[in-house]
Amino acid sequence: MALLFIFLVASSCSLVVTFAEEEKNVLLQVTERGEESFVMFMNKYGKKYGSREEYIHRLGVFLSNMKRAAMNQVLDPFAVHGVTPFSDLSQEEFEAFYTGILPSYSSNSLPTAPQLPVDGLPPDFDWREKGAVTHVKMQGACGACWAFSTTGAMEGAYFISSGKLVNLSEQQLVDCDHMCDVESRTDCDDGCKGGLMTNAFEYVREAGGLEDENSYPYVGTRGECKFEREKAAVGVLNFSKISMDEDQISANLVRNGPIAVGVNAAFLQTYIGGVSCPLICSKRHVNHGVLLVGYGAKGFAPLRLGNRPFWIIKNSWSDRWGEHGYYRLCKGHGMCGIHTMASAVVTTEA
Repeated sequence: MALLFIFLVASSCSLVVTFAEEEKNVLLQVTERGEESFVMFMNKYGKKYGSREEYIHRLGVFLSNMKRAAMNQVLDPFAVHGVTPFSDLSQEEFEAFYTGILPSYSSNSLPTAPQLPVDGLPPDFDWREKGAVTHVKMQGACGACWAFSTTGAMEGAYFISSGKLVNLSEQQLVDCDHMCDVESRTDCDDGCKGGLMTNAFEYVREAGGLEDENSYPYVGTRGECKFEREKAAVGVLNFSKISMDEDQISANLVRNGPIAVGVNAAFLQTYIGGVSCPLICSKRHVNHGVLLVGYGAKGFAPLRLGNRPFWIIKNSWSDRWGEHGYYRLCKGHGMCGIHTMASAVVTTEA
């Protein structure tokens, strides 16, 4: 009996050792595959790190983000999630550098756009096809998304009124705009630290206009204000908030041009393409300013339940992100808070 007991114990120990070695080998293989993916990511996006320590740190962040991308894929099954230009940034770094909507936005004091008829709206609509949208831009590691959303709405509105597509200066807003929210005087536009599109519209109206990109080019950091009134290209006559009814947002989009909106960017760090329709996405944590340029339904029929509508959204993270700089988001559900801070602008020649 004693010999049998010793044999069983020895056999059990052998199994434990074998399993531990196998687990170690599996983990090593996973790490090796992960590092291979990381090196491919570095080569694709031209990433370089100043030290071995930084390399190891970014590798760890990358592996964590791959796990998060896999989780996002489960939560957002109609989109594709994976490696993006931001896969070596922690979630906190990503939000600090590449979003930028001030957290306590209030629209109670803003004029509301009049209700528009919604019958007869086209099933698909895209301002890009009509020439009202400039190329996809890159805000860089600067929380100035609000500035790009602002210029995008102004560019579209001015195109509709004049037939001219003018590439406007985000840098002027980053350098010169200190406008504060009327109801919360502490929520002021602050360059790369964040801002609000409605604040920016008011700044442009009071300043007398925005220069174009050629005369005031983007550098992605805040500097001294160099605005010259005589160089202003486009001004703001007025602006208004749009009701949170997505049919009204559609009607305003079709009638008045691209719309400045905010979204919760929780799923965007890992987004590659497809229609984002996450099972969970807070409507309250709106932290990123983008531009609504259209909507559609073609090609999106999940579970064979027929075509489902989606918004077409222009981002400011270059054309190497998402669908050539754009992404699509489920329409009609207030998804990720897209309906909470939509605003339209009327422009004039400065």
